[in-house]
Amino acid sequence: MNDQQSAKGAAMGPQTTNGVAMRPPTYRSVDPCGYDMPDGMPHLSKGRKQCSAITAAVLLVIALGIACIVDSYHKINEGYVGIYFRHGAIQERVSAPGVHLMRPFIDDYVEVKIRPETHRMDPVRAITKDGIENTFREINVITTVMKDKLIFMAKKFGRDFKKSLVYDRVKEDLRIFCANHTIDEVYNTMFLDIVAHVKENVGSSISR
Repeated sequence: MNDQQSAKGAAMGPQTTNGVAMRPPTYRSVDPCGYDMPDGMPHLSKGRKQCSAITAAVLLVIALGIACIVDSYHKINEGYVGIYFRHGAIQERVSAPGVHLMRPFIDDYVEVKIRPETHRMDPVRAITKDGIENTFREINVITTVMKDKLIFMAKKFGRDFKKSLVYDRVKEDLRIFCANHTIDEVYNTMFLDIVAHVKENVGSSISR
């Protein structure tokens, strides 16, 4: 019995080599973020959770920065200018062709053509003085926008200011001209005067 206890004690006690006592080596887990992990602790320690949270926050900041750059970057093509809106309200800024930046997620922009533009209108029906209905087809209107007047017109008539200022006025003046003249005057004696008459009235309406 004593021999068994002595053997058991020798197995559990420190080992000796040449009279020097040696203990068996011990091991400690090291977290990937640099934190020592006590033996028996789960792999997901508090330190690792903190490291993961910091990494997620950094990635979120980087993603937001990229999103801001992408949303603010825009290009204005040649022959156009850009007008800007902030929360739906038009700004005084007008940008020339090229690459520009604006406030991300707050500002918006619209390209407006300032070079001469030809627009073919839909057929216009009009009734002459003697009650005859006729239709004008293939009406082409050439417009040019002045850059220094752009903001004023956009504020007063909206983004589609050409429709209000030009195309609708052409229809109205053409119908008024026909209503004040007979079918013979419209298609014969005064046919060449229609364009000059409509152009003059549309120009005076825009000037007002």
